[in-house]
Amino acid sequence: MKLAFFYFKIFFLGTVRNIPALFFTLIFPPLMLLLFAHQWEGKNQLGAVIVFFNYSVQTVALMLLGMGVTQEKNSEWAKYLRTLPVNILPMILGRILHTLMLSLANIISLSIVSIFILNMHLSLDNLLFFSLIALIGAIPMALLGMTIGYAATPESSRSIFTLLNLLLLFGAFALPDSGIFGIAREFIPTYQWAQLSFSHINPLINPLTPSLWLTGYSIIFLIAFQKIYSRSVNKN
Repeated sequence: MKLAFFYFKIFFLGTVRNIPALFFTLIFPPLMLLLFAHQWEGKNQLGAVIVFFNYSVQTVALMLLGMGVTQEKNSEWAKYLRTLPVNILPMILGRILHTLMLSLANIISLSIVSIFILNMHLSLDNLLFFSLIALIGAIPMALLGMTIGYAATPESSRSIFTLLNLLLLFGAFALPDSGIFGIAREFIPTYQWAQLSFSHINPLINPLTPSLWLTGYSIIFLIAFQKIYSRSVNKN
């Protein structure tokens, strides 16, 4: 566990030094909430809170963690870390802790926007539950970000992560519930992630189903990351 905190410290300090990326990651989700909150007018506005709590974590995992992996994977420091006689588990845990810490900062800023600017009525119970589910979702999202980060090139990573981040955002709430899109959305991680939060306020949603989906995605992304990481290490 000490090694995991060592990796976390390295990644966190590297992020703090990258002020433009840090600023973009922390300011973009609250701005998106301000722009799109009106979509839930006349409906349950908790839907906006759920979607954008999750989106804030997703943005950290993809735009900061994933792109950061792509930029630093071939650095001399990263190559040195790969020579250490340890397995990849401490590194994975360190990156997940890094994602959780910055995601928590995003969730706090979104809570402030929701309560004090948009005047949403958020009970403490709902706020804590939605925050917890958003942070739990950081695990599969961080694994996805790392997997793509090691697979992508520095030149293509920005376009890939920007497009993926937006597709996953709108996949969480914008697809119709019938026809081919109704079927397709069941396979979108962010949709199942949002459904897990909605199960807290909608008794018709069984929380077991999205929980199993997210667990399955975590396993798939972990296996994919291990394979891509091993291939990247062998190349270097």
